[in-house]
Amino acid sequence: MSQADMVREMYAAFLRGDFTTLYESLHPDVEWAEPELEVLPYTGLTRGRDAVATEVFPKIGETYEKLEFHPEEVIESGDVVTVMGQAFAKGSQHPEETFRFAHVLRLCEGQVIRFDHFVDTHKIARTLAGPTGR
Repeated sequence: MSQADMVREMYAAFLRGDFTTLYESLHPDVEWAEPELEVLPYTGLTRGRDAVATEVFPKIGETYEKLEFHPEEVIESGDVVTVMGQAFAKGSQHPEETFRFAHVLRLCEGQVIRFDHFVDTHKIARTLAGPTGR
């Protein structure tokens, strides 16, 4: 399986709610970087598979009524896989937002050692906190 295929399977696992498969794709020393955004309870850098499993993904489930990432383009270049696509998010009291995302995953021995999430933070804030009047 190519690294790009392994990353595609991560996204499929997330959509299925198969977190065991997702966590197995993470290196024990993974660094997981999320946008610095006031409305998110899991911002910044989280280190370690166990920390990602207990501090990031459960909070994602608590934060969103719906969150989906649909890869449209997966680019493999050595040990780096970049994923670009369409995402859908819905907070419990706000309309669903659609937005583009880019994720950069660095791999080591077939597992993700670094994950960087790039997204339109304005749309995420609006999904969770409502319109800002702008």
